Amino acid sequence: MYKSAIALLIFSLFNTSAFAADTFTFTGNGYGHGVGLSQIGGKAMALEGKSAEEILKYYYTGVNVELVSDWYEIRINIGHELTSASLQLVSNTGFLKINDYQIKEKGVIAYFRYSNSGIVTIIRKQKTTLATLPATNSISIHWSGTRTLEGPPAVVAFNPGKSLRYQFGEMNLLVVGKYFEATNTVRLKDEYLYGVSEVSSAWPFEMLRAQAIAARSYAMSKAGIYRASCDCELYGTIKDQLFVGATKINEAKYGPIWKAAVDSTSVDEMYGLAITYQGAPINAYYSSSTGGMTESALNAFGTAFDYLQPVADPVSLDPKRNPKYATWKRSVSTTVIAKAFGLLDIQNLEIKDKRIEATSLNGTKASLRLETFRSRAGLPSPFFNLSEG
Repeated sequence: MYKSAIALLIFSLFNTSAFAADTFTFTGNGYGHGVGLSQIGGKAMALEGKSAEEILKYYYTGVNVELVSDWYEIRINIGHELTSASLQLVSNTGFLKINDYQIKEKGVIAYFRYSNSGIVTIIRKQKTTLATLPATNSISIHWSGTRTLEGPPAVVAFNPGKSLRYQFGEMNLLVVGKYFEATNTVRLKDEYLYGVSEVSSAWPFEMLRAQAIAARSYAMSKAGIYRASCDCELYGTIKDQLFVGATKINEAKYGPIWKAAVDSTSVDEMYGLAITYQGAPINAYYSSSTGGMTESALNAFGTAFDYLQPVADPVSLDPKRNPKYATWKRSVSTTVIAKAFGLLDIQNLEIKDKRIEATSLNGTKASLRLETFRSRAGLPSPFFNLSEG
């Protein structure tokens, strides 16, 4: 009997995983963190005749929309932790300069490669190497027709893995650790906003204006705060705001509409419209859609802002106006979930008071904010429930 009990105990220990699911299924609504402006909701309000100012004052509590000084430059990261990248002139006019080396032809490509000595630049035309520039820790790139280099207007394509075109400002490459960072320094009020690609330019004009004002406000709240890890003030990705250079305003048919929307929020060379709270530009968070109610910054990020409070957003639940994310369903492996919580394995999940709690097979518990979990687990939004199937 004693041996039988031991055998049963060993069997139970080695088969505990049989009682744990391989995946957990989640059902939810909306896309993004759900804090601040709901883009789907703002679009609906614009279609109903609401102005940009009315949209913004609805989604941000107790704010003003007023003129602020926005003429200054801002440094945008367009390539993070790079080991290689390429650059070329793609316009029929103009030229570009890589430090002191000048390129005038479209078919000439500059290849950048990280080395222990710095960034090595190789200039090629087809298979012929034209020049190899000395390794350096910092490279300045200018092209004609900009505020930093006179001459015919030029457009360049920078490819750190995906090629995007740039028309304004200047670029810099800088070695940071065992990589190099790529940045585009542009004027905030127009050159930067022209390249922000967060909503379709085919949307109602007042929603485009609202998006431009929100994007300006968000950028202003980050401007002047240098981040050494990216050699930037803002990332050009959804870590901050998606920035695609000249691609946005050069879109067929709709590009000029976005440019006009941005220009309509900039009254002169010195001032543009921004969302302010107690006189300062706000952290104007926004996302695609919500679970029917926006989320507070405190619940989502752990930091409270008086102007980022929940408001009703029923349009996000309308499948006609939010066809992809009015409702969604996702299954996530226990491996991914365990990694999200920093646990070895997962036996149980439970949602409690805007948080999700995990329990491992050995009884260890860990808890995360819903927004933190959805980001780590790859869910569309933090507006979710656990599903049985």
